[in-house]
Amino acid sequence: MNKYPVKILTPTGIAFEGDIAGLYLRGATGDLAVFAGHIPFVTSVKEGRCTVVHGDDKEDTEAKIGSGMLNVTNAGATLLVGSFDIADS
Repeated sequence: MNKYPVKILTPTGIAFEGDIAGLYLRGATGDLAVFAGHIPFVTSVKEGRCTVVHGDDKEDTEAKIGSGMLNVTNAGATLLVGSFDIADS
């Protein structure tokens, strides 16, 4: 599975940084799935659930996020959110 670099930032600092296989979250107009090779775009994101898909048989990370912005470029993605609270397993 192809991976791409993602950085998740909150007002308190870097919540996550690394290469991932995919990202699921709620955008301004509905649910989003971002995988390697996705076309570049910028959108606002809504408060709710975010899933970071690590791939390589590593368990996905589930988190509750605050609203913010998602910027996807050819070089990776940056998610700026008000909070990133990892769900208890």
